[in-house]
Amino acid sequence: MRKLLWGMSLTVLTLAGISVVLLFTNIYTFNRLTDEAPIAKLRFTQLAPQKYAVELRSGDFCHPQTFVLYGDEWRIDARFLKWKPLANLAGLDAMYRLERLSGRYQTVGDENTNKHQAWRIGKQPKFDLLQYVKRNGKYWSPVDTSFGSSVYEAVDPAWEYTVYRSQSGLLVRKQSAAPAHYEEGALVIHIEKGCPQGNSD
Repeated sequence: MRKLLWGMSLTVLTLAGISVVLLFTNIYTFNRLTDEAPIAKLRFTQLAPQKYAVELRSGDFCHPQTFVLYGDEWRIDARFLKWKPLANLAGLDAMYRLERLSGRYQTVGDENTNKHQAWRIGKQPKFDLLQYVKRNGKYWSPVDTSFGSSVYEAVDPAWEYTVYRSQSGLLVRKQSAAPAHYEEGALVIHIEKGCPQGNSD
């Protein structure tokens, strides 16, 4: 009888432990799926109607790149790589690669007739392992899917735009490009982490 009771108690404790592990695993996964991180910052200077110079910072945000865009809006494209659930539990988060920066017009008529310019902004591998996995690793690969994600916003030189990556794609938020300004009667000063000496060129 004692052995039976001990066995039943052990089974109950084991099931309870498994339930707790599954619960915290689900919570952990959910938090990671809602994680956000800034990946690019953009500032604009108008050169002519529907023509802008854009300063783009990405990576460590210490090495600005300058481009010229045409249109009323800006757009950034990125490639995302998502892992299968077991790979997520092993610690692999969704990954991304910035690919393109371009201009965009608000009307279809302008989009079809006016000047366009697109720029490659991410590093492209000489050998694309992702394409190989798509062709040959359907069953054994830990990759769940890969997909493109874009975000676009109207150009306004008064704002600085920050692009964020999440587990599901890109999103954008903006703040005043002025170093100091008033919001609802309060002085707001934006302070950013400085770049190491020699890395702010």
